[in-house]
Amino acid sequence: MNTTEAKFILQACRPDGRDATDPRFAEALEHARQDPALAEWLAREQAFDAAIAAKLSELQPPAELRAAILAGARMSRPAPWWREPRLMALAASIALVLGLIAAWPRLRPVSNGEQLALGAMAEMSSPAHQPIVVGGRGALHALLAGSSTRLADGLPLDFAQLKADGCRSLTIAGREVLEVCFQRGGGEFHLYVAHAGDFPVGGAPVFREQGTLASVSWRDRQHSYVLVTEGSTETLRGIF
Repeated sequence: MNTTEAKFILQACRPDGRDATDPRFAEALEHARQDPALAEWLAREQAFDAAIAAKLSELQPPAELRAAILAGARMSRPAPWWREPRLMALAASIALVLGLIAAWPRLRPVSNGEQLALGAMAEMSSPAHQPIVVGGRGALHALLAGSSTRLADGLPLDFAQLKADGCRSLTIAGREVLEVCFQRGGGEFHLYVAHAGDFPVGGAPVFREQGTLASVSWRDRQHSYVLVTEGSTETLRGIF
């Protein structure tokens, strides 16, 4: 299997990780594990898919839509098949979805805080993601693993030193991001750190859930952060 064939198959792979054990994707996912460029492409694709799914889940049909459809069905005068209320509603929904997809690049700049969070969660669910390295290194890892540390209180972090300590470096939306893995209370956590200017994040922390993953994103004057774990946002609130 070459990269082009793997991309064709992986375009159908859902971003929540449910297809990771599906034999129909096995060879393509294995190809992605061995090809860093393909793995990065897959992380970007799944971040985009997750973002579209999140926006579509927010759409709510008008409250009067059901009544309008039933009223149309009760009309004594038959209407052409193509003017059936249900078909018109379906056509309107399809047009709305296509419009959202077409407008997405203009509505969502690449370098924003949400893109960092969605990219981190997609990277976590990617088959190319490396398992946690127990033990870690440096003072930051010890601080994060400490049961009394609250992340909202601030982190004494130096990006260059963190990179020099050997923390994993990756790319999200074309920007460099560092990943620090740690364990606390029996759970595994992955902290993604980027320069604040690369991914502007609002002042208040934002909690998200996507599939089996939960995240919280925030920033200080120099850095933007996303903390990701398996489970719910309640787990994150316990240490944030």
